[in-house]
Amino acid sequence: MTGPKKGSRGRAPKRNTAQGRGGITRDSTRPVRREKTGSGAEQGANPARRKPGEREEGKTGERSFKPGPARQAPPKVAKKKPLPELKRVQLDAPPPDTVFRDRDGEALTFPESALKRVAARLLTEKNKAWRYRAFPFPLFTDRGSEQAFSFDFYIYDAEDSVIRLLLVVPFESREVWDRVGRFKRQYPMYRYELWTPEKLAQLQGPRGRLDF
Repeated sequence: MTGPKKGSRGRAPKRNTAQGRGGITRDSTRPVRREKTGSGAEQGANPARRKPGEREEGKTGERSFKPGPARQAPPKVAKKKPLPELKRVQLDAPPPDTVFRDRDGEALTFPESALKRVAARLLTEKNKAWRYRAFPFPLFTDRGSEQAFSFDFYIYDAEDSVIRLLLVVPFESREVWDRVGRFKRQYPMYRYELWTPEKLAQLQGPRGRLDF
């Protein structure tokens, strides 16, 4: 075992340290830590835990909380103007108790419908052989069920064959065209017409004529 060197008097050997200018050694200075800028609330603080109303301090200064834009009321919808009423055609209809006779000589009256009275008078004046609702047509719906559908006036020729079917309606509707369209697909051999007030007024005019 070796002891301290002679003449050292128990002192530790002198360390060789590099000296800089002014006699300052590298070991004699303490390292300088960079300080974080900003408030103490920002250092290590979670911005999501910031209390309501607490202002946030950034590099460029303080930034206050700005509320969002005010909720706007929905725009007012303009009210639709009512559709103008259709001008009703004025027909010169026979009295409700007028008696009409079909091709078989049967007496018929139509006290509940002025349009049918006008149609019956027109057919009688044109010397047409007609029957009122002679027989129904079975119509099959898209679901497979069966419905009975009848026209109002059945027009016959000299051989007692139906040459035209007339349906008297106050106006055209989706339901009417739905049934008529189904009839046209299932019975394409028959020809039919829709007699509305406008059609009857045209046939009653001086240039009105029947195409059958």
